[in-house]
Amino acid sequence: MESLNRRTLLGAAAVGVPLAVAPALAVPASASPRPPQYGGRYQLEKDNCIHFHIADFVAWNNRKWDMQAYYHASDVYVEMYGKATTTVEDHIAAMKDILKDNPDARILQHYPQVVQGEWTATVGHYVPGGFRLCTVARHHRGQMVEEYIFGRELAEGEPDPYAHEEPFVTITSPDSHLLQVAADVRPGWSCVIRGSQVGKRSATFTRREGGKVVEQLRFAAV
Repeated sequence: MESLNRRTLLGAAAVGVPLAVAPALAVPASASPRPPQYGGRYQLEKDNCIHFHIADFVAWNNRKWDMQAYYHASDVYVEMYGKATTTVEDHIAAMKDILKDNPDARILQHYPQVVQGEWTATVGHYVPGGFRLCTVARHHRGQMVEEYIFGRELAEGEPDPYAHEEPFVTITSPDSHLLQVAADVRPGWSCVIRGSQVGKRSATFTRREGGKVVEQLRFAAV
């Protein structure tokens, strides 16, 4: 029987020849098996991290405000620089206000990232100026519904004015090689927010190895 190519088969189909009698042209390559941790919590945490990467590296860096609206809920609650907003429009307006004083501000890196369930905590490294700030966010169905932005890094030796208060949010990253590969979530990191009032909170990022603190970054809201 003469071999059949795609053009022959399409022609046969056009005149009504049943293609069931034709030999298969090629067997599609099977997809690689998904890792055992695929789905569930891993999928949620990976997606939340990647969404935050996109909101910063693509939407913020390129001033794509419609994309910011896509990754934030319409009624997102945000605390930033001592003030709270309750709509995505107000949050975007506040972001635009930042650019009035620093129009070239871009995010160069996210490190560290902490993730647990619906929560992410990320330190953003900004240029120009080489300063850092952090954002702690709660995600729901692919959008941020809460954000707590801390704009001032505490200097070494500077006391945390809210260290005595009970934790408001505590996030600890899982020790997951998959998350590290997929979203740069490195093991050993945790983040704690303390403080009970808008503008009066602090965030502490801590990395531990073998139970010992080996790195720490601390931030205040203002």
